[in-house]
Amino acid sequence: MSEATSRPGRRVTLGDVSKAAGVSVMTVSNVVRGKTELVKLETRKRVEAAIAQLRYRPNISARSLRLSTEHSVGIVISDSDPAFLTDPFISRLVSGLSNHLSKVEYTLDIQGIAPERFESATILRKVGNGALCAILCGPTSLRRKNLGYLQRLGQPVVVFQEAFASPSPDVALVRQDDASGGALLGKHLVERKVRSVVFLRPALDWCAVEQREKGFRSAINEVASNISIATMLVPSEGFDDVQAVVKDALSRNRPDAIVAATDMMAVAVLKTSEILGLRVPADIMITGFNGFDVWRYTRPTLTTVLSPAYEMGQFAGEMLVQRLDSGAFAKRSVVFPVALQVGEST
Repeated sequence: MSEATSRPGRRVTLGDVSKAAGVSVMTVSNVVRGKTELVKLETRKRVEAAIAQLRYRPNISARSLRLSTEHSVGIVISDSDPAFLTDPFISRLVSGLSNHLSKVEYTLDIQGIAPERFESATILRKVGNGALCAILCGPTSLRRKNLGYLQRLGQPVVVFQEAFASPSPDVALVRQDDASGGALLGKHLVERKVRSVVFLRPALDWCAVEQREKGFRSAINEVASNISIATMLVPSEGFDDVQAVVKDALSRNRPDAIVAATDMMAVAVLKTSEILGLRVPADIMITGFNGFDVWRYTRPTLTTVLSPAYEMGQFAGEMLVQRLDSGAFAKRSVVFPVALQVGEST
């Protein structure tokens, strides 16, 4: 008889079964809840054998309580743009998160809020959510403040796209390697023998954009100190804002390349260059970031960095459900790799 069943009065847990079967707690949970389509036949038989050996019985009252509370996850998105869900990165990440949670019978609540009002988000006080996710923006000091508030809530939390160290066992961080993505663009443009580059970014601070510019500048400065790098701020990522600022700048001084912080901004730069009669890449090179399908439809096709946003959302969903089942995050910091997609714009 196992140690789990040898102690009088001790209830066998999902964790005990997972250890005996050599599988994850999530896999055991899927078998117990009849979600066998998510589990291979051989694995299911191993789990069922462990359940029988340990005489595991689901805690019906606890499960009933959990169905009314912890089977819901909330995500709060700190963004000044009311149309925050139209952002390609956010929409793909939320889709990955939502789709995974739906597979395991969880619901997802979504709220967007201005960064300075983050602590007043109603979703952070909703009793029915067993776990939370967050995307933060704003100055570093404000993001740290809001991260500290999340930590004090005492709930499992996954924060996306932050480079801070996890402040608590209850907080896990999931991000893509934006600094490496910026470095890939920097090395690529060095190979193209540029002499002047503008990094185009929105005025609103995002950790991901900060990391992209940092990686870009570091990569260029390591190998070519004679290349001029300037930062150009635009009020927002919106087409009209980008076009107005870039059109004015290019009419006065034209760099060899413009590195846009996102693909949406890069598309606006491409269109502005066309209006001004500039040939891409002969007169000016243009790159973007995130590599969603838009790069395929531009003319010329856009050089960009491919982002695993959907996969990040899926993985965060797995992390949270595992945390709710086991009581601890298996990992508290996960960084997804990115890849360079070279298009005709360079």
